[in-house]
Amino acid sequence: MIRFENVNEETFSAVYEKMCAAFPLEERREFTDQSECMTDKRFRFLEIYENADPVGFIALWVLCGFVFIEHLAIDEDKRAGGYGTRAIELVKELYNVPLILEAEAPETEQQIKRIRFYERLGFKVNSYPYEQPSYHGGDGVPLLVLSYPVLLNCEEFENFIAETRNSAYKKKGDT
Repeated sequence: MIRFENVNEETFSAVYEKMCAAFPLEERREFTDQSECMTDKRFRFLEIYENADPVGFIALWVLCGFVFIEHLAIDEDKRAGGYGTRAIELVKELYNVPLILEAEAPETEQQIKRIRFYERLGFKVNSYPYEQPSYHGGDGVPLLVLSYPVLLNCEEFENFIAETRNSAYKKKGDT
């Protein structure tokens, strides 16, 4: 059985290192910006444990009417052990609202596997064109938006964009 524990000051650096290993720079914040997110009441930075062993992490935002899963990564030596599936199932149980996440278009074998993983968990690939805003300035990153349990309608998609721009992608000093 897995559980979530809040990332805290003592565990932050180690979990951030895992984030750096799992996500390219354009898909994650710098250390201080990630640390600053911890002060936002809508943000959850959770380490995933099986018994006493950390196996990965999940970062999510509890927003108006949905949860945005910003990052999910299982430690490389723990992959294919069902931890990602169980983590998503636990998020579904805990929040009982629609879930939304972003993923790269399925062009490489790893990207295809990632999309299939989420589809097996009931996520739907939305057809709206989308660019993840840059965490560092400059161009955004073209990504797909996946939603659970159903596809987003136009209004829901626009709400997703507005809510994430005002939370996950809001930069210090933005008004």
